[in-house]
Amino acid sequence: MKTVLTGDLGGTKCRFALLAEDLSVHAARKVDTPEDRATFAKMLDEEFGALLESDLPDGWEPPTAIGIGTAGVITEDARSVVYAPNLHLAGVDVAARMLAKHGLETTLINDGRASALGEYRHGFAKGKDPLLVLFYGTGIGIGLVVDGKPYGGATNAAGEIGHVLHLPDGRVCPCGRRGCYEAYCGGRPMVERAAVELGDPPDGFARWTVGAIVSAAGDDEAAQAILDDAEVAAGSMVQSLCTLLNPGAVVLGGGVLQGWPDLRQRIEERVRSWCAGIITEELEFVASKGESDAILWGAAAATGVFQ
Repeated sequence: MKTVLTGDLGGTKCRFALLAEDLSVHAARKVDTPEDRATFAKMLDEEFGALLESDLPDGWEPPTAIGIGTAGVITEDARSVVYAPNLHLAGVDVAARMLAKHGLETTLINDGRASALGEYRHGFAKGKDPLLVLFYGTGIGIGLVVDGKPYGGATNAAGEIGHVLHLPDGRVCPCGRRGCYEAYCGGRPMVERAAVELGDPPDGFARWTVGAIVSAAGDDEAAQAILDDAEVAAGSMVQSLCTLLNPGAVVLGGGVLQGWPDLRQRIEERVRSWCAGIITEELEFVASKGESDAILWGAAAATGVFQ
């Protein structure tokens, strides 16, 4: 059975695994996202090297390529990251580095597009076209599949919805601008806001998480305000996207929704109440089937090994 090495590079955690063509995941590894470029590049060398040294299950062929789903804007040749507010990897020719270190051709794909491709091929909305996929994690990942292919735009920079203006002169976003959607419904800005405005996390939580904010909101108006702001931002974002793109289905996933499951239903309710009936009458909302694995599925697909 054919295999590839896969990576999911996020703003908080990075995950690596050997993936087989039947979507089996082997030797998965997770590490904290490095905070400087040199450490990040070294970590990639080490993690993929460790996967190559792992024992293969019976019937698995050695990997023949590397596929990486990463936050940020990817060069059109799929070799490196141009811009990534939540990562320190811009300017590194990852493909050249992996070829030199491990002898494997490497393909990079934006993580939102990777998750969309993975969900389109294998998820609960398999084959729905156009398919809109939104992952609320450290930041906001988005992918759109049109005619069976992830949409990249004129310069492969489409999809940075988290950095579209939500409120003029609003909260500071990790990208440095004010008022972006991500500043309100991205996981990192939500927990950073909680740490500043709410003090210590509630009992049972060692640190602030989205789940901790939800727990605190029952007794704390300031915690509820964080959730209210996030709900308005997430709902208006998806409503605008559905009106603009008229997708056949919307997939919602990511760590924010895992910590705050009610948000998924609230987003759907807002979309169905705000959008025109022609947009919503056949529109399906589904949960992510793969969650973090969907990015690995899409990154593997981008290599072309499993076609």
